[in-house]
Amino acid sequence: MSILENELHLSSGKVIKNRICKAAMTERIASADNFCNERHIRLYEKWASGNIGLLLTGNVQIDRQHMEGPANICIEESTYKSQLPYLKKWARAGTKENTHLWMQISHAGRQTPGEINSAPLAPSSVQLKIPGRKFGNPRSMSQHDIDSVIKKFIFVAKVARETGFTGIQIHSAHGYLLSEFLSPDLNLRTDEWGGTIENRTRIHVEIIKGIRKELGDDFPISLKLNSAD
Repeated sequence: MSILENELHLSSGKVIKNRICKAAMTERIASADNFCNERHIRLYEKWASGNIGLLLTGNVQIDRQHMEGPANICIEESTYKSQLPYLKKWARAGTKENTHLWMQISHAGRQTPGEINSAPLAPSSVQLKIPGRKFGNPRSMSQHDIDSVIKKFIFVAKVARETGFTGIQIHSAHGYLLSEFLSPDLNLRTDEWGGTIENRTRIHVEIIKGIRKELGDDFPISLKLNSAD
């Protein structure tokens, strides 16, 4: 038997049937209101039928003003109740054949395209400049902004569990908001959210602690990190 066929036992008590994982890839097929739809359901039904142990979704956004792209799924407290039926269908489709489906949760931070937000939130006001791309001049986050982001990550994690997703992945890579907090080049703060590695990881710790408090120890939480920041 190949090691890829071995079960993976998690500390949460959950078991993934094999070691094959479909990595998170942004789908950009959401409807105009940033809801999931039949296209997501058909896509994840196909993946779930492929004997994959774990499916990671593309980045589900916590704030419509800070999306990675205009066709992302976004879950906000003001609209989530209308999204519940299709989120549940998506979860059922992705968990067929005893497959795990984990929702990747994200905030684009300074990498929010300029056409979505010309003044996105970031740990510090360090603008992203890429030839041929337009990004706004970010606004350094206030304490209120940070508290709000933490609450939104926790809220979307609760929705993920409520609708049948078997875990979550917190996106802290690829230059998005939580990755920006980790980077000493992008996080120039001198308060409790910047400087030392303990301070730069504080927002991650607070998000995870909040999710654990709401959802308990049996719900898998993963964190996506760059190899270097």
